[in-house]
Amino acid sequence: MSMRLSTLSTFLIAGSITLIGCGGGGSGDGDTTPGGTVNISGKVTYDLVPSNSDHIGLDYNSIIQKAVKGVQIDAIDSSNQSIASTTTDELGNYAFSLPANSQVKIRVYAKLYKTGTPSWDVKVVDNTNSSAVYVMEGALASTGQSDSTRNLNAASGWNGSAYTSSRVAAPFAIVDSVYQSMQRVLSADANTVFPSLNVNWSVNNVASSGNPALGQITTSHYVDSNLYILGDADSDTDEYDDHVVAHEWGHYYEDKFSRSDNIGGAHSGDDLLDIRVAFGEGWGNAFSAMALDDPIYFDTLGDSQASGFFIDVESGTSTSNGWYSEASIERILYDIYDQTDDGSDTLSYGFGPIHQVFTGAEKTTPAFTSIFTFITALKDENSADTGTIDTMVSSENIATITDIYGTGRTNLASDYPYYDLTIGSSLSIQLSNIYGSYNKLSNRKYVRFTIDTTGTYTIKVQQTNGTNSDPDFYLFYTSPFEMIESSVGTVPGVEEKSVSLEAGDYLLDVSEYNSVADAQLAVTIN
Repeated sequence: MSMRLSTLSTFLIAGSITLIGCGGGGSGDGDTTPGGTVNISGKVTYDLVPSNSDHIGLDYNSIIQKAVKGVQIDAIDSSNQSIASTTTDELGNYAFSLPANSQVKIRVYAKLYKTGTPSWDVKVVDNTNSSAVYVMEGALASTGQSDSTRNLNAASGWNGSAYTSSRVAAPFAIVDSVYQSMQRVLSADANTVFPSLNVNWSVNNVASSGNPALGQITTSHYVDSNLYILGDADSDTDEYDDHVVAHEWGHYYEDKFSRSDNIGGAHSGDDLLDIRVAFGEGWGNAFSAMALDDPIYFDTLGDSQASGFFIDVESGTSTSNGWYSEASIERILYDIYDQTDDGSDTLSYGFGPIHQVFTGAEKTTPAFTSIFTFITALKDENSADTGTIDTMVSSENIATITDIYGTGRTNLASDYPYYDLTIGSSLSIQLSNIYGSYNKLSNRKYVRFTIDTTGTYTIKVQQTNGTNSDPDFYLFYTSPFEMIESSVGTVPGVEEKSVSLEAGDYLLDVSEYNSVADAQLAVTIN
């Protein structure tokens, strides 16, 4: 099996075929139709490498062949032209009616494509090779005069101790995780139209920042209609880490069907996070468990992909339960979805009500997206279960959520992020890096204010306990919700900008670039 560029220079080719029921020259024992057509059918599979039983590392001794579902498959003639096209079914099966005695090869694309309603367009591409689409194809062979079977399997490329041949299975493992993610959304809305998505995977994709065209993708992530998936063997490669792929697809879902205010950055289940990050990453983990119907999220890495970690999204533990914890949020969201009652979890909503919140209230909320906005909408839309929802939330050390801003926090109330400012007055806030920097709790504060009269206003954020900080701010209009201004200058101790504002409600996201331990800031708008 080899990988090479086709003469089209747009498809990366890999694979081989097995001919079943064909004798030499393509003849077999089926019905003979000289000069007419014959049926070519078969099954497409890929080598799935599961995790070890303890969910740490990959188990190459337990490879199974899994169906490649819903992908485009073409019959290609000797001129390298497609003469028929179809898609594989839920079992990976395909069938063509083709001219007898013709030289044909079968080409399978790592691509999900459907027009109409529902519809989708997903491609797994090599970001280090001009975004070439991955495909697997067999050799040219005569269709003969009898029906025949051509099965194709995408092999892992593992020889028992290392990857020594093309990792053909990788793009198909990834596309299968995307397929399952899409099916979960379709279970809530069978007419879903999915915006196009490119999934960028390469053996050159490494965990370093730089140029994605060189494989420097930092980590597996989603941005601007693209998933980037690690592929660096013996370091960190994620094609078989299906929860990782589904997690990142969950960010695509937020972006395209709802709204995400997640600012990104490093995070873990025990971190105390900015509420936008906590919700976005908790959602990603929870969605991966929903999409795969498996609460065990694992991520493999290291030499021979033998190390890693796992998260029990259903019943895991963390040291920082609360409204700022991605671990708390993932457990709440998954418990809302799943069919298993445990502890305070007595709900079994499935995906429908969750989808309703994301595509409705969450998309248009005038607050930053968080567990506060989600739970408020969920209770509004399922009022009969308000008490049960409150109990579930309380089990994660989160006081009853009564509005989209999370008013009334009792746990770490001094780190509550929202403040109100009256135009013409001064507001004192304090930022802190006690929990870490950039995206952690208290790195940022949100200032709410209302403009009554359209005009030009000066926004000023100034340090009051020195000049060693570098304040920054981002300004959001809340209806419709959008960022309209930013000010990220370098003047020590102060940030100031005049902006034209129309009447309405606004949010100011105030941060501090220098990670000063305790920067006290005065915010004024005049």
